[in-house]
Amino acid sequence: MALGTKPTGNGRREKNSHKAYTRMTNTFFEPGTDKVEDMISSISYGFYLENASSGMEDPKNWGIQCLVDIAREIKDGKFTGKVFSPIVLTGYVPDLLKSISMMSDECELAGTGYCGKGHKEWVKVSDGGPYIKARIRLG
Repeated sequence: MALGTKPTGNGRREKNSHKAYTRMTNTFFEPGTDKVEDMISSISYGFYLENASSGMEDPKNWGIQCLVDIAREIKDGKFTGKVFSPIVLTGYVPDLLKSISMMSDECELAGTGYCGKGHKEWVKVSDGGPYIKARIRLG
């Protein structure tokens, strides 16, 4: 109010007694036109990632890091049966966005996530979106 700007609802807090932090609004990818089966069959070597459990971003340097519970190996468009867990994916956001080559027509949004600030101040958020075929570093 002191700056004379219109409120956006991005300042949220866990409880009335806690500090308010800036939070993202509803950011997600809209569905594309690709079938998940076609996306998998187009991969010569890669991974099908499931159950993203946490993540963080570095807004100053455009970095991203996410923890994924399950990575199913794909070779020549087929699952190999090998499963890796947990997996960390990391990268530079502009490179990740430029590498997107397919997006599924399926989209799932859920209200099961939380946004935490400094391992504290947990606020309920939605998460999800379509399946995305992209390149990113895994570790």
